[in-house]
Amino acid sequence: MSDDTRAIALLCGHFGTRRGQAKPLSPAEYHGFAGFLNSRDLGPAALLSGAAGAALASHAGDLPSTERIGALLSRERELGTALTRWQRAGIWMIGEGDDQYPAHLRSRLGSGGFPLLFGAGPIDRLDRGGVCIVGSRDSPPIGLEFARTLGARCARESMTVISSDMRGVDREAISAALGSGGRVVSVLSDSLEKATAAKRNRAALESGSMTLVTPFSPDTRFSVSNAMRANKYQYALSDVAVVVDTRRRGGVWSGADENRNEGWVPAFVRAGERMSPGNTALVHLGAQPITLEEVRDCERLDDLFLGRSRPAESPPLPDLYGEFLRGLRAVQADGPVSETRVVEIFAIERSQARKWLARAVAEGRAEKHGRPARYRVLDAG
Repeated sequence: MSDDTRAIALLCGHFGTRRGQAKPLSPAEYHGFAGFLNSRDLGPAALLSGAAGAALASHAGDLPSTERIGALLSRERELGTALTRWQRAGIWMIGEGDDQYPAHLRSRLGSGGFPLLFGAGPIDRLDRGGVCIVGSRDSPPIGLEFARTLGARCARESMTVISSDMRGVDREAISAALGSGGRVVSVLSDSLEKATAAKRNRAALESGSMTLVTPFSPDTRFSVSNAMRANKYQYALSDVAVVVDTRRRGGVWSGADENRNEGWVPAFVRAGERMSPGNTALVHLGAQPITLEEVRDCERLDDLFLGRSRPAESPPLPDLYGEFLRGLRAVQADGPVSETRVVEIFAIERSQARKWLARAVAEGRAEKHGRPARYRVLDAG
């Protein structure tokens, strides 16, 4: 381990249970502090040698206090204990300044990423790109079949599958790739220690066909916020992304939306049978539709991905507003439906529900009743 990475681990790592322990630096706090050190031609390692003493004495403003920095740097014994435990589990740790740190993450995430990376399995696979395959845990059977078919095709064409360890689409894609002799990178949002010990991962780790990676401490428990933060790593490590199924909210949607805004990699979305409103929305936002038949029957996946530049080749898109009206008419048997109920039924943003309901009333295709307002569709068209 480099001295820079050791210093970063002491500043940002979560380990040890000492009472009153100083709170580790957040990624934003660390990058602000690292910028301060860099402006004085110092790296994190200078904190260990004492070479940064004069600089620390002069720092102020929004930077962490000298007392907090000192308390975090004093955790050498706790860090040593944690490193021993992680090494026994086959877990490695690298810092953003190390040569082994993936160039894709450094260039795409920059200071928006975490300064440490933990993992198990081959590190060099993290910089070889691949196909990011993501989707819902409750994807329909056709979605799971799509994920398995795509994962197996990637394996046969020596394309690494990059996904998470979540049940449903993600785990199905990884299992299919491994079952076809392929390579996978699984980005974790919770305990790396548990994942390395899991029976489903053991053989793949031992053979070197799987790399587990996470920006979080190896003993981190699951949280929704960490799952959202991990999404960007799946995209940033990839060459192309395929969204199998998504709602108009939640982690899969937010990851796809962040990739669209940041422009990290080209994005595709499953089209065809049982295409969800979220999938359709992604197509309207610029993602390229791709069908199960295309994945199954194409000569080569890379040619399929590279060749999807002409909109005329895309399958026809359904009318979202028309589908909304028809769906609303189908669920109003018990009477007019409230705006809140519309949001719940269609899993759309409240602003979108309000816009469509107002349009339907203005066009005479729906009636608005009472207070609080409820709506009844007259003609779904």
